[in-house]
Amino acid sequence: MKNLLLFFTTAVLLLGSCCLNTAMAKKITDDATDTRVLMLISSHGSEAEPELSYDLEELAQAYLVLHDNGVAVDIMSPKGGAVLVKTNKDNLAYIQRFKKLALEQLENTLAPQAITLSDYAAVFVIGGSGAMIDLPADTATQELLSAAVVSDMTITAVCHGPAALVNLQLADGSWFVAGKRMNSFTNTEEHAFSAEHIEHFPFLLEDKLKERGAIFVNNAPMLPYVAVDGKLITAQNPSSVAKAAEATVLALGLPLQKREAFADEATMALISQAREAGPALLDLALAHNPDSYDMNYLALYGFYAYRLADDADKSRELAIMQTIRKYFSHPEYDTQLIVNLLEQGQTDTALNIFAEFKQQFAEHANVAKLEALF
Repeated sequence: MKNLLLFFTTAVLLLGSCCLNTAMAKKITDDATDTRVLMLISSHGSEAEPELSYDLEELAQAYLVLHDNGVAVDIMSPKGGAVLVKTNKDNLAYIQRFKKLALEQLENTLAPQAITLSDYAAVFVIGGSGAMIDLPADTATQELLSAAVVSDMTITAVCHGPAALVNLQLADGSWFVAGKRMNSFTNTEEHAFSAEHIEHFPFLLEDKLKERGAIFVNNAPMLPYVAVDGKLITAQNPSSVAKAAEATVLALGLPLQKREAFADEATMALISQAREAGPALLDLALAHNPDSYDMNYLALYGFYAYRLADDADKSRELAIMQTIRKYFSHPEYDTQLIVNLLEQGQTDTALNIFAEFKQQFAEHANVAKLEALF
């Protein structure tokens, strides 16, 4: 099990020299399908600032869902050519599978100027912090997306991806997103998981969408939500991406193939159900098929959700946090749980957990801090 601190310190691109002219960047052909989707990712970020690039996991999940449903995918970035390819998630089987299929495309992404838009049935915009920086600002990218709007194409944008759409205008001067039910990474999620990046952003995405007249709809932080309004499909966060890709398949009139959910996706979907049906749902699911879920994402949710919840939801989130503790042991998690229990007046439960804490983590610095709370 990975150290939970990785998630506490990091919340859920060096542009390489082009070995090909971007106008000659290679398209990957697929004789098995006549349907092709143009996937747009950020060119921003570098080896020094990899967190300000596109989101590799979002790209991989969306790409694989489309691929497995018989859709050919080309990858475009504002600058074209090679983009940064992170390796920190190479232990995930689906990342390895994606790289076997698409690494050559990431080494030779298409530039907007090389695109014939009529070759594609849809445009799919991937998120990541980099999407906030170059996608709404790059002239050629914006011109291509404007042409997609004029052509009434299916457009899907996930997580930070809707940043690419906020400046698009219709012929009458109105904003493309105005009046549309849609979502994106929310302000709450931004401040919780991307606070160190906000200074690089030209705007907060939720605020900008609302300013442009969008009807913003969303789930609780970290939990999946996909909005469909006509030919516009948007997804709130990384746990929503695969479902948004499936919604794109349906929008293109293609049959949807059954698949096994990605572990992070399955985990957040399970939590979303448990918030409505009760924490016991977690116990039942983990008893039946624990390998389908990611314990790290389970712990991530448990650690943050109570603090991000409205007062009306805090009791529900606290019950889920207590249930998650059965499957994950970490001193920072237990410390936060004890603090939350005391805030809700559950002193006896907090004392019991503190007694266990002192046995398991006797030398931890938080022992004295917690002792002072009782």
